[in-house]
Amino acid sequence: MDRERRIPPFAEDTLALMTDAAGGTGEQLPREEAIELIAADERFDKVDATAALDLLQKRGYIYYVGDDVRITPG
Repeated sequence: MDRERRIPPFAEDTLALMTDAAGGTGEQLPREEAIELIAADERFDKVDATAALDLLQKRGYIYYVGDDVRITPG
């Protein structure tokens, strides 16, 4: 992975949670479901979840289609 796409560990962890829940890369989750999923982990709250989604989108790991979060195929 190149330097500009590196993400902090908390974002890696949230991406792993979403990828597992969605069934892999290239899959999708409703945005609110993704936030709830991340916040259900004891390490994160809703603010962390929103920050992680914003960072992951900016770095190209996820993208939005309507109200769904799609995980960019790796």
